[in-house]
Amino acid sequence: MKKSKKSHKISDHFSKKDFECKCGECKYSVRVSLGLVGGLELLRTLAQRRITIKRAFQCPKAAEKEVKFRRNLYATGLAADIVIADKAAEEAFLLAEKVPEFITIGLNLDENCIHVNTRKDPEKKRWVQKNQEEIILNDENRPYFFTS
Repeated sequence: MKKSKKSHKISDHFSKKDFECKCGECKYSVRVSLGLVGGLELLRTLAQRRITIKRAFQCPKAAEKEVKFRRNLYATGLAADIVIADKAAEEAFLLAEKVPEFITIGLNLDENCIHVNTRKDPEKKRWVQKNQEEIILNDENRPYFFTS
């Protein structure tokens, strides 16, 4: 009888390993929202490119270091920082805006990636991080960051 291999795949293109905490110390089970995974799958289809997850789930110890947010969406499995292969971060941001699951999208120019999250909020939020400053996107400043 053949031994079955345990699969860690959670979708066509992502596995639990993609979402693991990057602290290097923990052994916590990964928590990830299926809405986030679905949104990333849709984004991958739109981009027709591989998506690399730079940061997703964070264990309590790693999340504790994040003092910027009252509620750490990485710790709850609702957020990810990503890069799309062969796409500039600005281009990835514009593609991510087409994914209805993403409530908040951030363009992180400091780290050349985008942030996406699927938190429960009726209002969509868009921001840019540049020189360690978070700038809320609006109609007036958007052309400064995006030419199209």
